[in-house]
Amino acid sequence: METDATYPLNLTNVPYSDTSSLNTLSVYLPRPPVPNDPERLFLIYIHGGAWRDPLIEASSFQQTQDNLLSLASPQITDSISGIATINYRLSPYPSHPTSPSNPHDPARNARHPDHITDVLTAILHLQEKYSFGSRYLLIGHSCGATLALQVAMKRYWGSQYESTLALELNVEPPIAIMGVEGIYDILGLVEENAAQPIYRDLMVNAFGTDARVWEDASPARGDLEDGWQEGRLVVIVHSEEDELVGMQHAEGMWKALGEQGFAEEMGSERRREFVRLNGLKHDEVWEDGKEFAKIILKTVEDVLELDSKN
Repeated sequence: METDATYPLNLTNVPYSDTSSLNTLSVYLPRPPVPNDPERLFLIYIHGGAWRDPLIEASSFQQTQDNLLSLASPQITDSISGIATINYRLSPYPSHPTSPSNPHDPARNARHPDHITDVLTAILHLQEKYSFGSRYLLIGHSCGATLALQVAMKRYWGSQYESTLALELNVEPPIAIMGVEGIYDILGLVEENAAQPIYRDLMVNAFGTDARVWEDASPARGDLEDGWQEGRLVVIVHSEEDELVGMQHAEGMWKALGEQGFAEEMGSERRREFVRLNGLKHDEVWEDGKEFAKIILKTVEDVLELDSKN
């Protein structure tokens, strides 16, 4: 607890692990945190970048965060206990034009389950420090959406990843998840884009060549009904103009949620929402940040409404 701090408080490049230089996070605290506060919600963001892009990091959420804080009503502002953004180890990218990866750099040579292990470690660090338990909205863009839903997919990685499973069991899953321009079916995305080898190359780079691992790591093929009993709300956000991940991919995740007990009706114990954006390409959603911020604020309101009916 930052006892002598001045609020609002911005903390940057906070290490949550000594595994690599990328195991850091940033935290914004509008007021002194209250442990186990039942009336507030912590927001946690996981960036995208195809598991490998060094130019897309936790700071990519700043524009959205600035819009969020400027647009929020006093009631919603008071309902946010903090905002955290997570960096995690990246897969190799030796051909990057300005920042090629070095094969000896532990921060730039990750392979599944390293990415999700880092995200879980970061969330556990935040939960232990700020004691918000499951009262958080986990937000992910692109592969960050994959990682966000993987947090809720208990036991998805199989027995070969028991050390990661042991860590995951110490992490309280979130009450709500938002996936933005997300990758939900790794094998399906590769098959949809068979004419573009870059998609397969990206998945091999991050997950290896075993298609069974791709399937196990895909939220659209995972167990969110029994494995994530704490979950109350999933929001799928996708733009019609996304040039990298087609709308049908988000619709597939939406269908999978429906098959696993997430309903559309207001007042349902476990809800799913689909938000269609227009006029924004894949990365423009966070580069612009305005519509993204509005959706986050609406989701905070929805979670609070679910609380009031519980």
